[in-house]
Amino acid sequence: MRIHDIGGEFALIDRLARQSPITHPDLLAGIGDDAAVIEGSSPDADCLLVTTDMLVESSHFRRDWATPEQIGIKAVACNVSDIAAMGGTPTFMFVSLALAADTEVAWVDALYRGMADACRRYGVVLAGGDTTHAQAVTISITMLGRVAPPNLRLRSHATPAEYLCVTGPLGGSAAGLAMLSAGLEPPPYLKDRHLAPGCRLDVSAGIAPLARAMIDISDGLAAEVNHICDRSGTGADIVVADIPIHPSVREAARLTGNHPLDFALSGGEDFELLFSISPGNRQRLDDQGIQVTTVGAVTDAASGRMLTFPDGRQTPLSGGYNHFSEKGKDPE
Repeated sequence: MRIHDIGGEFALIDRLARQSPITHPDLLAGIGDDAAVIEGSSPDADCLLVTTDMLVESSHFRRDWATPEQIGIKAVACNVSDIAAMGGTPTFMFVSLALAADTEVAWVDALYRGMADACRRYGVVLAGGDTTHAQAVTISITMLGRVAPPNLRLRSHATPAEYLCVTGPLGGSAAGLAMLSAGLEPPPYLKDRHLAPGCRLDVSAGIAPLARAMIDISDGLAAEVNHICDRSGTGADIVVADIPIHPSVREAARLTGNHPLDFALSGGEDFELLFSISPGNRQRLDDQGIQVTTVGAVTDAASGRMLTFPDGRQTPLSGGYNHFSEKGKDPE
């Protein structure tokens, strides 16, 4: 039996979690959210957030496509995005770096310049790490953050009749990857979305006090909707016509023989936020000038997770990107 036989990445995580002790009086949330949540020293104190993410050469980046600075930016942004999804503020990070012995020192210097630029952008301090030898460059970052208990957002708090909203257009990273894989030069928008993405720390602090469930979009809209539904015990109805897709994504789909909806649903690495919110609080976001797009609604579990097309037709929501599925192989 292989990993893809049991359902891929998320099934593997569930399997491993069942074999590990994951309860502790101070652990408010562990496996199953964007970051672990550790209780503060008092009921009113900030909670500690801890997340980790790994980038592996040929799976998450290619050195013939991306500059070392871009790779460094992406490595930091994907971790900050997890902290933002919890409603928190990033503080410190620790970098473990695996390199081949013949790696050019200038390349490593440039990688850290990119990480330093991203750290300054998000207010993060590099506090330590580790280095070792490997055949493929591997960058593993552990990010710490903090969040006031009222602003803490988990995946498990969605309830029926709430809206599902996203903070920006989807599918850009996947569209950029598709063009690069086809030997085409992506336009600047798609190149930036794939090679040096940002995250939505700029709006997460304003959204968190009003939202219910929240998650970052790292594996595609479909996967993240399913995660919220799994944790909250709900269904969802996603309206295809309301999913924000940039014109460059549509053009990339035409050039590469793909469908733009597939990029948005299953592409991943957009690092926008998906959240559930009551209609009244959705209006409050508008009143505060926080621009988001409503893409659907939370429904009861019995209604399932559905895509609704403009003609009224409905189909089940797909699973999104899966690192270990046979169809979800890492880009090469």
